[in-house]
Amino acid sequence: MKKILLPTDFSKNSLNAMFYAIALFKDIPCKFYLLNVFKIPYLTNEEFLEYDMKQSVQFEKDLFDSSQKGMEKELKKLKIKSSSAHKFELLSDYNFFINAVQNYIKDKNIDLIVMGTKGATGAKEIFMGSNTGDVIMKTECNVLAVPENAVFKVPKEITFPTDYRIQYKKEDIDLLIEIAEMYQSNIRVLLFSDKGVLDEEQKFNKKSLNNFIEKINPTYHTLTNTDFEVAVNCFTQSRGNIDMIAIIAKHYNFFQRLFFKPKVEELSFHTKIPLLVLHKSK
Repeated sequence: MKKILLPTDFSKNSLNAMFYAIALFKDIPCKFYLLNVFKIPYLTNEEFLEYDMKQSVQFEKDLFDSSQKGMEKELKKLKIKSSSAHKFELLSDYNFFINAVQNYIKDKNIDLIVMGTKGATGAKEIFMGSNTGDVIMKTECNVLAVPENAVFKVPKEITFPTDYRIQYKKEDIDLLIEIAEMYQSNIRVLLFSDKGVLDEEQKFNKKSLNNFIEKINPTYHTLTNTDFEVAVNCFTQSRGNIDMIAIIAKHYNFFQRLFFKPKVEELSFHTKIPLLVLHKSK
């Protein structure tokens, strides 16, 4: 049974990501863990002194109860669209968000984290919220980041950007292969390159990658003399029907260029196309 962590802050954005996860794995046996992380509000020294230990314990219990009630409401919404193959467990944690996620990845043996991204708000250059960015950068678990404007569609077209500088192992991309086989998806491998000519290392890595995905009939594309983020944007616009972007997490600089720099406000794909981040196996 696949184990999927669904962090929620009870926002419309996180609910949309949870609906997406349920739809994506509609008929697949899954255990979904809904996680709400809460913290006791900051108290000044004077306020803290007014609280005795008994009050503090009761305060934490009240927050825990509120968290559980919030998740029970979310669960009722999710069960309307879930299938008999799905099971759920509610997790409330008084903790720092990233610490809680790291703990549950290990404790529950999580296979995938699905969480929402906030989109461009206020500071338009920030697409990937800090929590989502932390999960991608500070854990070794696969992550599916779902933009707030994403509507579930069968992922028939999946773009896989690469520079062929990674030595791929099959276990690195097992989830991508699983999704592609599940939906008979077309994998569009996109090379971005200054020269458009592969050196020996790149040729070797391309051949290795192809050995793993050839049974799902990938196609190969190249964009030269352009920035990576521009290349992805142009490609998704030209295709017009890209349903998901998958990328190996080792390309940390890709994330910074795609989601944490001012140019991102000029890009279109980030507002509606889910990003599957695959962590390399050890």
